[in-house]
Amino acid sequence: MSIFFKDTIKVVRALLLILSILTSCQNKRSEMSIQFTGDVILDRGVKDQMNLHGDSLLISALQKVVSEDFLVVNYEGTFTNTDDHQNDVFNFNVSHKKAALLSEGGVTHVSVANNHSYDYKEKGFKDTIEALKENNIITLGNECSPQILKKGKYSCAVLAASLTTHNDKLCISSVRELKNSVKKFSKEEPLLPLIVYIHWGLELQSTPERWQRELAKELVDAGVDAIIGHHPHVVQTIEFIEDVPVFYSLGNYIADAYLPNTDFSYTIRFSIKDKIEEIYLTPIQIKRYFPFNLNKEEQHVQIKKFLSFSDKVCALEMQDDWLLKPLSKVDFKENTSLWIASADTILSMVKRMKTGTHVIKLETPDNASNTVRLHGDLSEMQFSDINNDGVIDLLLGISKKVNFDPVYRKRINIYSYQNKSLKPLWLGTKFIDDVQNFDTYSNQDFNYLSTIEIDKKGKRYYRTYEWDDFGFGLITNQANSHEN
Repeated sequence: MSIFFKDTIKVVRALLLILSILTSCQNKRSEMSIQFTGDVILDRGVKDQMNLHGDSLLISALQKVVSEDFLVVNYEGTFTNTDDHQNDVFNFNVSHKKAALLSEGGVTHVSVANNHSYDYKEKGFKDTIEALKENNIITLGNECSPQILKKGKYSCAVLAASLTTHNDKLCISSVRELKNSVKKFSKEEPLLPLIVYIHWGLELQSTPERWQRELAKELVDAGVDAIIGHHPHVVQTIEFIEDVPVFYSLGNYIADAYLPNTDFSYTIRFSIKDKIEEIYLTPIQIKRYFPFNLNKEEQHVQIKKFLSFSDKVCALEMQDDWLLKPLSKVDFKENTSLWIASADTILSMVKRMKTGTHVIKLETPDNASNTVRLHGDLSEMQFSDINNDGVIDLLLGISKKVNFDPVYRKRINIYSYQNKSLKPLWLGTKFIDDVQNFDTYSNQDFNYLSTIEIDKKGKRYYRTYEWDDFGFGLITNQANSHEN
């Protein structure tokens, strides 16, 4: 083989390697990334700090957000030079020149749908829109239809609305207007992910109002793919409604946070392709009005606090942030070593040890349980008072062999949480057939276990069990009639 031919092969191989790397990187970064923050207020203490230490404080604060494509903030206030303001206790305003700082900090979209948009009346509102437009920042909330965000072949829509006070002149300032806009868009663009970015709720309250939860359910039924709230200035409940994430309040991002619980909050990042693929939460602390990142120990404390008034939500520790999932969607095969999940007022911490085994413990606002080492491969976790004794139980899907059944298969292990301790209630007993999935449900205040089981011939059965003194008794048994 000639030297020239050998050299040609080397060059071709090198080019193929470079092409492979570039293609891999392109595929890795092809999804759309959108980051959302909570409230941004540039007046009062924030303005004073910037006057003392310079505008770089604001730019640096915004650049702390990991945003590859789009950064969306809720700006409470105006960019105007007028002095004519409404008759209210708080009216926020900074020079129109300060709008350029948002752009320098990486902000791409600003919601003006909130109770401070008209602090300086109609002129202040128009000046704000113009100042943002001059700095190539797209406004949300000044139109009745969602704004379309695009990256390559992927798109999504963001609709901003305000359901508080002093917002009657905004396009969407009532529940009726919001629902009409959502229904209209969902009918016209049923395949396009729709995110509602909404100003609502009561200030300084850690849980949403009943009407908010009912509205969130209606919006999900109408086609919304995510709901992100702000206005209370504190973190509120996180929940998944039919796997749709609802963040009732992100809290503050940049503000003079001096009231209780207003100095800790988080940002949310969505990874989007044809739908919302992944959701990431980043805890932050506000020090002297500006956000700062937390170390891992501080993050653990805050994640527990955020989830303590949420239900059936799981946070998975990543390198820089936390991946959020509905508890029902967690399979414990993710690339993490720590899962923190909520169920009512109980938190569960699952840690994967270096040996590959898992340990688990529970916490309530008052105490923590013992730590239990799990034997086998953990795949799922649920909470229910499955034996109906008034005490919460932890149901685990664990694949393993046991002495009386030396076949590797999924088993349901149950622990009861009593007297600050996790105690075995039912471990490894075999069902009629192999358990593929299981769930719990309530009927007339009585809890049941439902399973999907597969026999040796591959036939699937849907079965319901109730707890008796010796384990589970079969209630219903239905074969899948659609299988061959």
